[in-house]
Amino acid sequence: MNKWISTLRDGLLSRPWSRWRLEFGSFCAGAVAVLGLPPYHQQFLMILGLAVLIVLVSRVSWKRGAWLGFFFGLGHFSFGFSWLLTSLHRYGDLWMGLSLLILVLLAATMAVYIALFGGLLRLFAPQPGLLPLAAPALWVIGEWLRSHLFTGFPWNLAGYAWSDQERIVQVADLGGVWLLSWLMVFPASLLAWVWLQRFVRYPVIAGGVLLLGSLALAAGYGTWRSVELAAMQHQDARSRPLKVALVQGNVEQSKKWDPKFREEGFIKYLGLSGGINEPVDLIVWPETAIAFFIQASPENLKQIQTLSQRLGAPVLTGAPMADRDGEREGQWLFYNSMVLLDATGDLNRRYDKYHLVPFGEFVPFRRYMPSFIKKITYGSEDFSRGPGPVPMPWEHGAIGGLVCYETIFPHEVRELALAHARWLVNVTNDAWFGEAAKPQHLAMAQLRAVENRIPMIRVANTGISAAFDQLGRELGRIHPNEAGTLIVTVPQGSGMSFFQRSEPWWIGVWLVMCSIAWFMGRKPRGA
Repeated sequence: MNKWISTLRDGLLSRPWSRWRLEFGSFCAGAVAVLGLPPYHQQFLMILGLAVLIVLVSRVSWKRGAWLGFFFGLGHFSFGFSWLLTSLHRYGDLWMGLSLLILVLLAATMAVYIALFGGLLRLFAPQPGLLPLAAPALWVIGEWLRSHLFTGFPWNLAGYAWSDQERIVQVADLGGVWLLSWLMVFPASLLAWVWLQRFVRYPVIAGGVLLLGSLALAAGYGTWRSVELAAMQHQDARSRPLKVALVQGNVEQSKKWDPKFREEGFIKYLGLSGGINEPVDLIVWPETAIAFFIQASPENLKQIQTLSQRLGAPVLTGAPMADRDGEREGQWLFYNSMVLLDATGDLNRRYDKYHLVPFGEFVPFRRYMPSFIKKITYGSEDFSRGPGPVPMPWEHGAIGGLVCYETIFPHEVRELALAHARWLVNVTNDAWFGEAAKPQHLAMAQLRAVENRIPMIRVANTGISAAFDQLGRELGRIHPNEAGTLIVTVPQGSGMSFFQRSEPWWIGVWLVMCSIAWFMGRKPRGA
């Protein structure tokens, strides 16, 4: 037995293992940092994981730093995106081994942005004292690129770790979720600086003051802003709140598109809505609650008309829509849409999803792809893109429609706000994904309300359905995997924020911070 233990110990301490021990440590730090995100909200663990990465990168060459950043990202995104296995394996009918491979490939792709952080940090902050200036800004630049390049995928940005902190989260109306990310990496960089300086007095005192000062400043701003917005709302007599019925059918994903059960799901939503026994302004059903072409189903449309007439409120629902292709005779274009239906049965008030999910709603470069590569969702035809973030007109104020993951893109939701949307409505179907995706997706919807100071109404097929006011405060929810109806009173928001006016310029702020750190790092000491 002792011989086997000695052999194992010698193997673990051998040179090949030692060569990769930093990469392994970075991978583990990335995995631990996931616990800072919803639904866990252990912010200190994310700060600790980021601090470990910064310390490791600060001790090696820029090339090794890039590898360490890559392994951090590989661990962070492999665990953070693990909910994708449900959609790939269970609903996409892919072999589990292939599903795991796709997950790792996606994680590796996203990890390139953190590899960029790891490689450049050593160049921008050659001295530990420059880390608090360079590291948070450089991290946010990476997140900004991840949000924009190649259609973007800004899921699980570091700033979402603050989403359960009502006061701190208010700074999102200044710089969006990216400013919250900066506020997450800044404490980590201070901790790394203190560690690298071996806890000598000046870094400990300065780091503590900067840490407490930054968090106190954020919380103070949040308190002040909350009071100010509440006073503005109280003074505005025209800001009549909206009474909204959220309807969550909890239709099982495996049955949702089955021709034998489509009518059953539709009847379920009609029945839940028919149980509303008080006046409301709007009834909201989730993404593709109508899992067939309502344009070709006049009997079903008549049932919605009757429901709307009886309740005195329109039904805003997700539904697939089809239009004839004006360029190709006999061809059709298909859309993942939101439609506002009332007693008239008019189908023209609709929003067509603009930001489609690659391989979920369309196959990129389809003409060049092998024929065996298909969408993982139902149907053989690709969805077409809508005209863009365009609000839907309504007598109580324009509705900013967001279908499914469109709500995760801060810059696109901002365009809806600038186009004078007064209510943000996100219809989604998170039944495709694992349970961790539901609170993560919900937190992103919450932050869009704060960034733009516009209320967010969110309805999901299997949950979490909820509404948020302009401060990001939850007004009520229907829990996951439950069927039910919730009536919430949603106050109007101011619809104005500094983030709306300044969002394109923030990337310049982060670049300037990195440039200052780079210049200071090359300035000769004593000069």
